Amino acid sequence: MNVRELLRYELWSKRTTRRILAVLAVILVVTALGFVAWYEIDLHWMTSGERAAAKAALHQIDVLQDAGSLSDEEFKTRRDEGDSAVNAAESAIRTTKDEKTYLALLMCSVGAGSARDGAVEQRLVEQGKLHESKDAWERHQESDLRMEILAHRYCSELHKILH
Repeated sequence: MNVRELLRYELWSKRTTRRILAVLAVILVVTALGFVAWYEIDLHWMTSGERAAAKAALHQIDVLQDAGSLSDEEFKTRRDEGDSAVNAAESAIRTTKDEKTYLALLMCSVGAGSARDGAVEQRLVEQGKLHESKDAWERHQESDLRMEILAHRYCSELHKILH
């Protein structure tokens, strides 16, 4: 076969180019849709393990918030149980929604503990064992109040999501 005979055969046509581009376009679109679906699922879906761990932790936090008349030792025990439940929720994180739920649990837990800590500090100030200036004490009280309000919002949101 000589060169002239080889040049008569069309190896690559416009039709072949169009087919290849169409296949590549379909692959690109399917890949893009897959990534969008994966992102949305990751952002909005809470795994069952996280849901169960978050419910248990929220229950422990609710018990901690209702523990107004407990002794300091009993409160510390319940606080440790609540912290353990929040840590269990941390280990169950799989998606972005799980992570947001864990952070809300963490804020809720901190708020539950800060209410009790504020009462203990108030008692120490009244007994004269803790000395702060009036301005510093007022700023501290305002900060604690803001923290409690924020924690209450997180807890309310968690109750809506989990129940």
